[in-house]
Amino acid sequence: MTGRTTSVVAGTPRDGDLYAPGRSVSRLGIRAAVNPPATSSFYVYGSYVDVCGLSATTECPLYVDGANETVPPTGGMTILDFGAPCFEPATLEWGSQLINSQGCTPDPTLVILAQAWLRGYETNPNRTASTGYVLAAGTSNSLTAAVPGYALTSAEMSLHGQAWFSSVISPIAAVARSLPTPVATWAGNDIEESGDGNWYDGPTTGAWVDSYAAASGASKPCVASKDALMVDYGDYVPNQPGWSVAAVYHVSWQAAPACPAPEIYGAANAGEWQSLNTQAHSAGLPGMEFTGVLSEDGAAGSLTALGSWNALRNATGQAAPYLSVIGEAGPVPPEVPDPPAAVMAVPGPGLATVTWSAPAWDGGSGVTAYTVSVYAGSILAQVVTVTGFPVPEATIIAGLANGTSYTFYVRATNRMGSGPQSLPSTSVAPSGPLPVR
Repeated sequence: MTGRTTSVVAGTPRDGDLYAPGRSVSRLGIRAAVNPPATSSFYVYGSYVDVCGLSATTECPLYVDGANETVPPTGGMTILDFGAPCFEPATLEWGSQLINSQGCTPDPTLVILAQAWLRGYETNPNRTASTGYVLAAGTSNSLTAAVPGYALTSAEMSLHGQAWFSSVISPIAAVARSLPTPVATWAGNDIEESGDGNWYDGPTTGAWVDSYAAASGASKPCVASKDALMVDYGDYVPNQPGWSVAAVYHVSWQAAPACPAPEIYGAANAGEWQSLNTQAHSAGLPGMEFTGVLSEDGAAGSLTALGSWNALRNATGQAAPYLSVIGEAGPVPPEVPDPPAAVMAVPGPGLATVTWSAPAWDGGSGVTAYTVSVYAGSILAQVVTVTGFPVPEATIIAGLANGTSYTFYVRATNRMGSGPQSLPSTSVAPSGPLPVR
C-alpha cells in the first residue's frame, strides 16, 4: 500500500458518506482537500478540580476555552487529555491521574470538568454554524500510576475501559446531546507504542480498548453524528518491545470504535503511520482512515498545525477532517497541595496504622512530605512527619495509650508549603496484646 491510499475530504462527514481507497469522495460536494481550521485540545491539570465545579464559569480555564473556541463551519474536535488511568484502592474508584497531580481523580469529577467546557461552548457565538463538534474525553496508556508503586493489571485495564464508557463517556454524552447545539462525545486514548517502561504494552493496552469497545457498542464510521467512538491520538513508534504491528493496528483502527487522530510533531511521524498502512495492506487488511491530526503548532521545534496536517496528507494521501492543537487551557501557578483523602486508621497494641490517599492536586509541585496530627479528643497528642521518594501514604503511630480514643488528620506539603488538613479518620482506641494461653 504505497502512495495514495484513501481520500477523506476536509470537513465533517455525515452518516452514509462513503469512502473508498484511491477514489475521490464527491457526495459531500467538496472538491478540494484543504486543511480544516485548527481547534484546541488540552492537558487537564489537577488544579482545575478546584476552579471548575458544577457552577463554574469564567474562573475555569475549560469554560473559557469552550466559550472562545474556534468552531469551524465544517465541525471541529477538542480533546481533554485527563492523563493516566488509575484505581484508588482506598476508595475503590476508577479515575485518571490528572496532569501535575499525584492523586487518582475519580470518574465523576472528570465528568464535572468536561461539563464546564460544555457550559462554555453553549455561550460560543460560532457554534450554531457548525455542522458538528466532537468533545473527546481522553485517558492514556501511561502506567505512571497515581498510587506509588501501583500499576494496573490487564484485568484492571479492562475494567477501567469498561468504566470509562459507563462512568465518563455516557454521563458526558447525556448532557452534550441535550444542549441546544448538540456536541458528540467520544472517548480518547493517548496510546504510545513505547518500550521505555513508562507505558503499557500492546496486550495490556488492547485489554482497555477491547473492553471499552464492548461496553460502548460503538462502531465506525468516524463521524460527528455518532457518540462513543474512540479517538487514538498517540504516537506510532515502530519496533518497540511489547508492541507488534498487529497490536498497533488493532488499537488504532481494527477495534470497532477506534478512529486514529495521531500526534504529528514531525514529518517522520506521518511516515511511520503510512508504513503501518502499508503493512496492513500487505497482510490483506484495510488501511486506516485518519480522522484527525493533533499538533503542537511549532512548540519545541515541532511542525506548525498546518505543517502537521500537510505531513500526514503528503505521507498517506488523506485529508483528515479534524486538526487540533494540544496545549494548556490556562496558566497553572504552583500553590500548596489539596488535602489528602480517605484517611483511615487501624488500631493495634499501643499503636495505630494510618493510611491515606494523595491529594487530588499536588499544587503543581510534587508532595515532599505528609504530616499526621494525632488527637486524643481535642488535645493534640502527637505530630508525625512522613518523607521519602515517593512519599509513603501510610505510617505506624506508636506510643499511644491503650483504651484511649484517637483521631488522625493528614496534611500534604510541597515546596510552596503545607496544604489544609484532611477530614478526620474515624476514631480508634489501641488495645493491649491478646493474652497468651
